[in-house]
Amino acid sequence: MAAVLLVEALHALCQDLGVPTPQAHGIGKDDWFRLPPLMVEQAFTSGSPADNPVVPTMDEIHDLYAQIYA
Repeated sequence: MAAVLLVEALHALCQDLGVPTPQAHGIGKDDWFRLPPLMVEQAFTSGSPADNPVVPTMDEIHDLYAQIYA
């Protein structure tokens, strides 16, 4: 239950702060869901995932990108 409340609070905070969404940048749903393979590859190439306490897999990063548009 606490995790659900945290996610809801973070979602509200993002809205309050005006954190831009892909839609706000004019990225359509079809384009967004076509791009994740390239974005995942670029994320791994950048080395950024290795900076996390738990290094995500490529599939996990792909799932995160899918959730962002929802």
